[in-house]
This record gives sequence, C-alpha cells and structure tokens, in this order.
Amino acid sequence: MAGTNEHLIVRRPMNVSELPHHDLSQAVPYPVLMCKNLVPEANAWVLYLFIKEITQQLKDIAIAMDRAVPHYHDFDEMYLMIGEEKAITFEVMLGGETYRVETPASVYIPKGMHHAIRPVDATVGLSGGLIPVCLNGEYVTHPVS
Repeated sequence: MAGTNEHLIVRRPMNVSELPHHDLSQAVPYPVLMCKNLVPEANAWVLYLFIKEITQQLKDIAIAMDRAVPHYHDFDEMYLMIGEEKAITFEVMLGGETYRVETPASVYIPKGMHHAIRPVDATVGLSGGLIPVCLNGEYVTHPVS
C-alpha cells in the first residue's frame, strides 16, 4: 500500500539525453535523481555520474569529451566530487578564475556566477564521479557571451 508521501520518493532516475552547455550529454544519458518532473514539489535538480572502476578508455573519453562550457544559472548550484582520493581531477572555472579540484571535494556556485567544469585527469583503477546539485527544480542555463 502506498503512503500519502510515496510521491516524494524517486525509485529510478530519469535519463536525460541532452543538457544545455554540456558536451558529454551528446554521447551518454545523464541519470537525473531529482527534479520537478519527478517530484513536483522539488526545489532541487540532481544528477549523478559515477565510475565504479576508471579504465584508461573511460579516462580518455571523459578528458576528451566531458565538459560544461561557461554558463550561469539564476539559482545556486553545488558540485559534489565523490569517490576515492585523487580518483578524478576537475578543472573548475568560477568567475574568471580556474581551479584544479580532486575527489573528494565540493564547490559552491552562487547564482549568477559564470562557471564551467571538466575532468582533466583520472587515476585508472579508482572510483569517482560528480553530483551536480542545482537549488531549483529545473535545470536552466544561460550562456556566457
């Protein structure tokens, strides 16, 4: 029997084949865990990318293709870099500054801040990934001109 709050539970992610301003979305679907389409009351949008075991092939594909080009949102966002120590190294652009950030770590991005992210290194054999959390129920981006 379903309870009155069953609709707040997402049991299967919704695969999204495209994300604006993200290159890898053309190659693999993004599994969205939370959004207004899944839970109408949600004020968060969350997806995950996790590699159980980084192979040389996955490392090469991610470094060559996976990137979010500069954009901004009308809401705050967080990058949660998960996994083993130094499994993945990301290059994160915040405003006009660029930082190298290794797993595990997190980055807070205030609304309106121009930002971008891309993996620049990974350690074969380790596990790691990225969980972007947008504090809005929908993923809406604006390009940086």
